[in-house]
Amino acid sequence: MLTLLGKALAALPPDMAHTIAEQVGRDYGKAMATGLTGHDAAVGHRSLRSAIQAVADALTAHGFAAHTDDKHDKLRIVTSHCPFGDVAIEHPVICAVERGMVKGMLGAIYGDTDPETIDSIPAGDTLCITTV
Repeated sequence: MLTLLGKALAALPPDMAHTIAEQVGRDYGKAMATGLTGHDAAVGHRSLRSAIQAVADALTAHGFAAHTDDKHDKLRIVTSHCPFGDVAIEHPVICAVERGMVKGMLGAIYGDTDPETIDSIPAGDTLCITTV
């Protein structure tokens, strides 16, 4: 299934592929957040640090091996394993799905944020790092 998704996204213009992949991730992240909060009323009732920890825990439960840290006044989600595996290496646009998941979960349990992927394994880095 992931290989098919990677190939389908690769057939699209890059900007469109990233937009679609991130939106799919965002929608999935919002659905995942329901499991973290139980309902939408909990939005904004967590600190950013607490919300990021909840997102890292949820990503780990989905195979990402994620933890949090802070560096240079930025909170970070650091991922040492990617469940997308070789598909992400062959089709790095898949990384936009994970970024969307983070945006979707944070948006649902904390509020609007602008997560940014600064390192990624498909780009040759040893870890995937998303800053918030």
